[in-house]
Formats: sequence, C-alpha cells, structure tokens
Amino acid sequence: MTGGKKPVYKNIGIIANPIKPESGRGVQRIIRKLRDYPVRLYTDEETCKLTEEPVCKEKVKGVDRLVLPDKVDVILVLGGDGTFLTVAKLVDKRPVPLLGINFGTLGFLTEISIDNIEESLERLLRGEFVVENRPVIRVKVLRKNGHISIYRCVNEVAIKRDTLARIIEIEVEADGEYVTTFRGDGVIVATPTGSTAYSLSAGGPILMPTLSAMLLTPICPHTLTLRPLVLEGKICLTAKLKTESETVMVIFDGQEGIELRKGDTIEITRSPYDLLILRDPKKSYYQTLREKLKWG
Repeated sequence: MTGGKKPVYKNIGIIANPIKPESGRGVQRIIRKLRDYPVRLYTDEETCKLTEEPVCKEKVKGVDRLVLPDKVDVILVLGGDGTFLTVAKLVDKRPVPLLGINFGTLGFLTEISIDNIEESLERLLRGEFVVENRPVIRVKVLRKNGHISIYRCVNEVAIKRDTLARIIEIEVEADGEYVTTFRGDGVIVATPTGSTAYSLSAGGPILMPTLSAMLLTPICPHTLTLRPLVLEGKICLTAKLKTESETVMVIFDGQEGIELRKGDTIEITRSPYDLLILRDPKKSYYQTLREKLKWG
C-alpha cells in the first residue's frame, strides 16, 4: 500500500456465487490484492470453500452468511444480478454498501468487471467510489384470515398467471384511488433499478435508478391501450386478485414466490431502507446502458 493513506473500508466482506467456475479465481485475486492492506476480510463458508484453504485460514475469517453484514463495512459480490439480489436481501436494513463484480454477463447491478478487479480495489480503498441510494419496495401479502407475509424487493414484484391458466384480472389502487383492472397475463410493479429487468422485457421504460418512482407494467395486456405507468415513489399501491379458479403467483425479484387466492390483497410501498450500491463516478449510467444494451 502506497502513500500512507488509511483505507476507507477496514472490514470487507466477500460473497461469491459458488456454482460459477470463475468465482474461486476471483476470490483468490481479491485476497492476494488485499493481504498487505490494513483490512480484515470476511467470507461466508461457501465462498471460503472456493479458494485455497490455507489462504483462507490465514487471511480471511469465515462466518455464517447471516451475520456477515453485521461485521463488515462493505461487501464485494462476485457473480451476476441473481447473486447480487440474494446478498441485497441478506443486508436488509443494515447500511452496508455492496460492490458488484461481474463475470461478463448482462448484469446491471454488478458495477465492475472481473478483469479490472485489482485496480478497482485500489480505488475502492482510496474512497473513489460513491455510494448510491437505490429505492427498494416493501411488499405485504394479506390474506382474509389475517395472515401477513412481508418481502423486500430490489427489482420488482410480479403478479402473473401460471403457464396453463387463462387471462387473470388484477385490480390496482393508488393511495386508495382506483387506477384500473389489469386483464392479461399479469402486472409488474418495479423499482427504478428494476426497470431494466423483467419490466423492460415486458415493454416498460427505463428509469434512472435513483428516482423516487414506481413502475406499473402490464404483462401481455388483453386491452392494447393499457400501457406502462410511472408513479410517484411515495404512494401506496394496492393490488387485489379478482380472478377465481386460476393459478396465480406473486413472485419477488424472480427468486421466490407464493400462490395467490381470490380476495388476497398485496400492499406495495417504498421501504424506509434504501439499498446502498457503490458506483464508479467515472462511469455514467448512460455509459452503462450503452454497454449493456449494445446501443453502440
């Protein structure tokens, strides 16, 4: 380490996708780069198994994944957007920023390439990355019997029919005022960050990720005039399933879901706890769009 400047982050967590072959090499490169810096490294047990055992024992402390966010100032996430979303859920209410390291796939949430990992780590410890607040939505599923399930979504919540089901109907209100009834394959409520995920595939617009907004995107609407709608981020959206005898799922960030019943109510609000993402100030969001979407 040169210049005698103390690193901004002294406790660094590392979580990698265990099924990607590049993960082990990526973790080893991080450890080799950081071993001479005055920092403490933490990994979960799965990540620790990806690299050389002696190196891990000497330089890295392995802890349970659930408690890792309580011990670190920042978490390096190696993998794609799916891995990033899993770690974001793990962080939950804790003010721990994430830095995504991409292995070369589409990944909008993963900020840096594995090819530039050593240079990026130096810049991270010099404090050159900025923390960006990303709105997150809080989803409550209420059943007639009073049962409540609560989920935190970084990208979106999708209410959609099963593959073999017929057209479904979902009634939506905004702050208690009736908006419309979506008739078709379903509807997506996305965050600005999630505007480049499932919503984009369904024809929704791209939003700047730091906006305070919610995006309502119909999935294959039966009425062709029904179009995506951008709403103020502070509203409370309520969605009710009106369809009977069809299999309908509500899916959270594409990773988990539950089956809905007629009469179930879904309340969607902005979470009071934003997701903190580390971003390279030298790289604008427009540049990211050009690269990821091949705009040229």
